[in-house]
Amino acid sequence: MPDFKIVVSDPQTKNVKELKVKVKVSDTIQEQPGEKEGKALPLAKLNENTLKALGADNLVTLQLNKQEGDKKVKIKVHFRVVVDNSVPDNEIWIDQGIAEKFGAPEFEAIAYRTKAFQLTVDQSKVSFLIGMKIGDTFEGSALGLPYKLKITGGSDNSGFPMRYDVSGPAKRKILLSGPPGFYPDEDGERRRKTIRGNTISTEVVQINTIIVR
Repeated sequence: MPDFKIVVSDPQTKNVKELKVKVKVSDTIQEQPGEKEGKALPLAKLNENTLKALGADNLVTLQLNKQEGDKKVKIKVHFRVVVDNSVPDNEIWIDQGIAEKFGAPEFEAIAYRTKAFQLTVDQSKVSFLIGMKIGDTFEGSALGLPYKLKITGGSDNSGFPMRYDVSGPAKRKILLSGPPGFYPDEDGERRRKTIRGNTISTEVVQINTIIVR
């Protein structure tokens, strides 16, 4: 079966705090199977004080802005947190493989609570999603996440979006006055567009979710 993309967003990230941190490679952190392919989040160790300063719980993002020639490059990686109070304040430890993405074993970066990320999974591992609808929730443990996730939308293998107000899994052509599926240029504008119903089928290749705490 083809790969399946799951976008996870955190609704509690308004006024996200940014913190300048020192990032180091640590041999106490094991590379997670599938992290290079975007199928799993890598791990990062930090202490309770740093986690509290970030206002985060289980997920943090590291961002490094650097100059490469005439271009400014932004490198951003999302991590699953492991709390370890042997890590100094304002310091984060990561594994060697992820450090290679940043281009150095030790560097300074901006850390903040993760707003959203995407994971790619084998559709056979999330077959339980088939038949679920927009608005349904499921355990994120299948993705290695300690949360419930609520389905908010998705799209099929042709790029047609799912609509919460259209029952079933099939494609339909309906008159729309707004998103998803149509973004009017003028007030009151309506167009007939093809969309997917609100139920996940084997034709759906991406779903959007939010974390439920």
